[in-house]
Amino acid sequence: MKQPSLYKNALIGSVIIMLFVGLISLSSCRKDLSMTLTITVKMMGDTNVLVPNAKVILTKDDIHVEGYTDGHGQFRHTFNLQIQLDVSVTKDTLSGMGIVNLGKTGIDVEKSIY
Repeated sequence: MKQPSLYKNALIGSVIIMLFVGLISLSSCRKDLSMTLTITVKMMGDTNVLVPNAKVILTKDDIHVEGYTDGHGQFRHTFNLQIQLDVSVTKDTLSGMGIVNLGKTGIDVEKSIY
């Protein structure tokens, strides 16, 4: 029987190492598909006035998300899907409505409601 040559062993070893490195690099290339939706609530009469502590409701079919705007009039929520959501905002006697489209995963979306 012939013994495998050193060159052949080195070639097989190099191929195995390249495959291993390739698999590791592919698994680390996964994109983050989440996106952050930021709703900014503003006064209709003066769009420079932000509305803190307003109740924000995001709905569509079986999705229902509720929360309140922060001191800067902003509400944030992270999604992992493409969807069009109905937005409803209330504070005291004030209210506003809108629609936001989360079209491309991985791209953050901002929407102002008046």
